[in-house]
Amino acid sequence: MKNYMLHTSEGVRDFFGNELKIKEKLIANIKKGFSSYGYNMVQTPTFEYIDVFSVGKNTFQKPSLYNLINRDNELLALRSDMTASIARFVSSKDSEGVMPKRYFYVANTFRYPNIYQGKSHEFTQAGIELIGKASIKADLEVLKIALVSLKENLVSTFSIHIGSVDFIETLLTELNIEEVSKKEIYKIIEAKDFVTLKEYLNSLNIKNSEKELIIELMQSAGRINYIRRLKDKITLKLTNKIICELEEFYLALENIGLAKYVLFDFSIYSYAKYYNKIIFQIFVKDIAHAIIEGGRYDNLLSNFGADLKAVGFGLNVDLLLEYIINNDLIKIEEEVIVSFYDSKSYDLAYKQNNELRKTNIVIDSLEDTLEETLKYAKKIKAKKVINYENNKEKVIII
Repeated sequence: MKNYMLHTSEGVRDFFGNELKIKEKLIANIKKGFSSYGYNMVQTPTFEYIDVFSVGKNTFQKPSLYNLINRDNELLALRSDMTASIARFVSSKDSEGVMPKRYFYVANTFRYPNIYQGKSHEFTQAGIELIGKASIKADLEVLKIALVSLKENLVSTFSIHIGSVDFIETLLTELNIEEVSKKEIYKIIEAKDFVTLKEYLNSLNIKNSEKELIIELMQSAGRINYIRRLKDKITLKLTNKIICELEEFYLALENIGLAKYVLFDFSIYSYAKYYNKIIFQIFVKDIAHAIIEGGRYDNLLSNFGADLKAVGFGLNVDLLLEYIINNDLIKIEEEVIVSFYDSKSYDLAYKQNNELRKTNIVIDSLEDTLEETLKYAKKIKAKKVINYENNKEKVIII
């Protein structure tokens, strides 16, 4: 029988020691990068009314929510997504004045994965939201800052996967696929189950060439030549227009030196169903899931009563921490000093140690003798011991 007093719940974990110090350091680096672009930090409640996380017609998030009921029998949920919380905040408290508005956040989020495969139910997320502007320049700014948050933590090897929610939606519409079938296709795409996708498409009344096109789009990714081949291949008017827009976005990325990192990938899908146009995911080596997910969401805020366009991203801090530790990118260098003193030398030790603590970690020994203090200092890998006995300061190097 499980001892519930000594175990954590499924999908959560403890952080401690050097790992936690590295996490705090990388968060500080991320905040520095966000602030340098003029973004202001916002903090929203850990739990909100469940309506905040289930607005609009696409309410697939509901099974992912950690639900609560308060004393007034009102249905609440732990925040599963900061973007929805910030949309609520902006719409209710900050929807007027100078646009665009720039926000950033660092917060723990809570959600049930669709299928538990070692995924976290609670993780730290950092991100930005650029609200009140719809343009390529706005999209580029958000993508640039996403990369800044990696580079501030010495991550230099990554790939940017770019897709489009509008592209898939428009393609399926122009192929005359019904709404019910479209929803089923989206679910299969999200699960990356291409065998089931092929079987499901075979059950639909569409041409073989159209089935093959959808399957190809879900199983292929490529650089700009891939997009240009699609532009020549797909003659559907509205779908082709979106491909041209993606090509234009690529040229803008090329102008700022980011095109070399880009792969166009129409199979990428997000937990957040509110994205409506460009969507991107950023991957690093040996981490299976995207470290950063983002995109444009021009319709979300209208559900809260503010007709504002927006774009943003969320960074999974815990996944980034895993990558940083695996690759030894951030080192915590601290000199630990152990202080030993008796009752007669307390005043001297107090004064000197306060000065030393400005640049070092100083631990007061609780042992009764210098010999025991030295043994303790070696166990905790301290650099030195300062002995204040007899009101004299003597440094002992370990």
